[in-house]
Amino acid sequence: MNTRPALTFPTLTTAGLAACLAAGLAHRTYANFVSRRGHAGFEEHRRRCSSGNILTYHTRRGTPGGPTLVLEAGLMNTSASWLLMADHLDPGISLLLYDRAGYRGSLRRCPEDYSLNESVNDLLEIIDEGVGNDGPCLLVGHSLGGYLVHRTAAAAPTGRIHGLVLVDPTHPGELLNSRKQREGSRGVNLTMKLGPWSAAFGGGLLIDKKGLFAFAEGSPHYRTLRLESSSTSTWHTTRREWDYSYAFMLDGGRPLDSLEMPVRVLAAESTMRSTPEHGELYEEYVASGTGGSVLTIPGSTHLSITGGTEHAPLTARAIEDAVAEVTSRFSAGHQQQPQEAV
Repeated sequence: MNTRPALTFPTLTTAGLAACLAAGLAHRTYANFVSRRGHAGFEEHRRRCSSGNILTYHTRRGTPGGPTLVLEAGLMNTSASWLLMADHLDPGISLLLYDRAGYRGSLRRCPEDYSLNESVNDLLEIIDEGVGNDGPCLLVGHSLGGYLVHRTAAAAPTGRIHGLVLVDPTHPGELLNSRKQREGSRGVNLTMKLGPWSAAFGGGLLIDKKGLFAFAEGSPHYRTLRLESSSTSTWHTTRREWDYSYAFMLDGGRPLDSLEMPVRVLAAESTMRSTPEHGELYEEYVASGTGGSVLTIPGSTHLSITGGTEHAPLTARAIEDAVAEVTSRFSAGHQQQPQEAV
């Protein structure tokens, strides 16, 4: 007698869902593992900050006594988002990539509710430990990272930071200045509410990553970027940062700090075309410093400006120009000091 149970539609459906869930969870586990690995060609370091957070940062040493770039990623991006840029930057420039608390191997252990000031203070401690004083230090930030490095430069001791490069940066007043930006942020807000739960149950496997990461096609770091978008830590950290930043910007943010250093803004062409109001906001960033300019990277989008194989080299060249200008000022200042002492 055949006692094998009948393959009914409910049975097949349950089995199919179970298989999908198992595949999703396996993918999530692998993505979490990959997102904690180091970067080839960089030394990995750990720092326990006064906030309680334990941060991972990565250094690539350039010419002794030369300039150092500290690279700050945007929302839902990690230090891996700068790897293509690092491939194109002059190896004589020292680089420091790091991950804010919650991203990749950086652990959030702060007992208080999140605020942008937490990230600013953490970065100040990373700079204090990871960047020497024998050469100029420039901060480079993309998207939300652009606003964070601006705040960091204002909070740093005088003379510690020598220049800023903001790559298509978030501006604290952009939601009040652009109706289109404000309407678009509502959709992002909904995604942020659902994303962490979806990732926890392996939903990252179902995300249309081919479309989402089309900007990075051909990049040697394409696979890493795709996998990190499935990491539960990436989603939970993004949700935490978004919730605070969204409310902050809806409330109008706060005025930009005045800085005693040049501020250069590298704008994505798509941003300038779709939301012209950003032009005024970017000029406000430049005016907050002592010199600088707004430069548009031709053909670029908000993501391809750092991660696209066509546009990353152009952005890297513009960053190198900023480094050369700041290094020249730094060297001239140090040559004048002995003369003034005499």
